[in-house]
Amino acid sequence: MKTLQNYYNEVGEYGRKLYLRNEAIRTGNWDMYEAFLKVEFPEVAIDELQVAHDLAGRVKKMFKEEFREWVNRNRVNMLTSDLYVLDEGTILRGSVFPVGDQQFIIGDGLEDIIECSVSPMDVLNLTDHAVYWVDPVVKS
Repeated sequence: MKTLQNYYNEVGEYGRKLYLRNEAIRTGNWDMYEAFLKVEFPEVAIDELQVAHDLAGRVKKMFKEEFREWVNRNRVNMLTSDLYVLDEGTILRGSVFPVGDQQFIIGDGLEDIIECSVSPMDVLNLTDHAVYWVDPVVKS
């Protein structure tokens, strides 16, 4: 997984924000993320924290086979990550789009640094993480 410094170097404060948010959601340690928001984004800090806490309450850790079953059961045809999609620890959100629209939405998602939109098969075929962090709410 890329480090906080990697994300800052590549996408600035927004990368730092996403990294700290991801870490807070996965570990339950909110101190750094909250302090960062209060300094860098004071006007939206309360709302951002609430959204992150809501996600933390939903996110599930899944083994690869469980993740594959979730994708198939929900007919997920696009995943969007918070950080780089192939990094272990990234939080994945599933969506269902009309098949014809996928090519315009997914594009070159594997080349994006953050908020990557990719096919679930890309994640399943190119990774072998101990666990996958998944927001189980599928968007359509």
